[in-house]
Amino acid sequence: MLAQLINGWLTSWGVLSDKLRAFSAEASGALLFVLAVYASAKIVKGVLHLFFGSSVMTKRFPRLHGALKAARFPGAAGYAAAAVIAIQLYPLFIPLQGAMMETFLTRVTGIFVVLCFTGMLASVVNVLDWLYGRNPNVPLRGVFQAIKMVLYLLAGLIVISILISKKPMYVITGLSAAAAVFMLIFKDPILGFAAGIQLASNHLLKIGDWITMESHGADGTVVDITLTTVRVQNFDNTIVNVPAYDLISRPFQNWSGMIQSGARRIKRAINVDVETIKFMDENLLKRLSKIRLIEDYLAEKIQEVRAFNAEHGNKENILNSRHLTNVGTFRAYALAYLNSLSTIDHTSTCMVRQLAPTTSGLPLEIYCFTSTTDWVKYEGIQSDVFDHLYSVMPEFDLFPFQQPAGRNVSQAARQLVRGEKEAAELSVQAETALAASGAEQNKRA
Repeated sequence: MLAQLINGWLTSWGVLSDKLRAFSAEASGALLFVLAVYASAKIVKGVLHLFFGSSVMTKRFPRLHGALKAARFPGAAGYAAAAVIAIQLYPLFIPLQGAMMETFLTRVTGIFVVLCFTGMLASVVNVLDWLYGRNPNVPLRGVFQAIKMVLYLLAGLIVISILISKKPMYVITGLSAAAAVFMLIFKDPILGFAAGIQLASNHLLKIGDWITMESHGADGTVVDITLTTVRVQNFDNTIVNVPAYDLISRPFQNWSGMIQSGARRIKRAINVDVETIKFMDENLLKRLSKIRLIEDYLAEKIQEVRAFNAEHGNKENILNSRHLTNVGTFRAYALAYLNSLSTIDHTSTCMVRQLAPTTSGLPLEIYCFTSTTDWVKYEGIQSDVFDHLYSVMPEFDLFPFQQPAGRNVSQAARQLVRGEKEAAELSVQAETALAASGAEQNKRA
């Protein structure tokens, strides 16, 4: 209707040919149609942003407000409203019959409507995913992702049917016939493409990430992501090409979370020789009470133990009273030492714990986080911690467990031989002295 009015107005001028005048009228109507749809989308989006950003919405429904904002629902709903307006305004701006751009404009408008409604439905699914998909009791995120995948497939089928002016069932039939051939010929690219979409949509991987994948010998930085492979440059400068599909079907470790947190974990154990574990006597308590890091701890523990023993103790048997152990005090010292270091992140978990004893002794595990993720600095901090702890263990009358080595065995053998020689020499000396004593007695007799 509007195109006809513009055509009549141009006809009154009489400066254009009939064909050029009809094309100009249709183009002007299409441009005005686009501007009207765009303006309606902006107006609806503005109104929805004002409504969902109001104090009533943010205070009474904060969780729903956060979900709508994260899913960008106001913008998606605005475009869906613009699609409805486009359906209503299309006959007013675009002539339905005899127009040169009728087919093109009809297809573009149809695709626009499909994409707008698909975006709004996907936004609704994202809102539900934000509200319920992260529930640890009923994990529904996979369900919502499957719904969005089906939604996008249906939208793609409808768009293709609009472009070729065929019914969607015709497109499905044609695709099903070609799917078997494509899956056979392009199996790896299709699997890689699907894996790439999942990696990108779930933010599992990006260029520059440090990943570890033992099954493929990958331990380095991602330098390239292609259709079928992910290229990783290991720290020894070798290159490993990992199939993209394997990154979905097999486990791998992405260290980007650790780098972003700014802290890196230390998790290593010291194996204590169980034969050196004992109750502490007064001399050991007196010596350890002079250590600044644990003087308050020991003073409190000694007072607690003495108060208990004064009420419940029985000197007839050591097991009838409480006593401090050297390994427990060493654990307290190790924890106090970690808490005193500026290179340890004190906002994260920090503890020293016992693990199950093994044939290699009693493991005391150091579990903490460094305040830096730099590899060289991290290794230096970790080494300094264990250098110190190994060095102070003898102060607690504790010794680390170590398997006997060749040097230990040879030293023990030499000591045994030396002991046997000394015993033989003493025996000979004793026999000589005894014989001399007997001869002296005979002489006197």
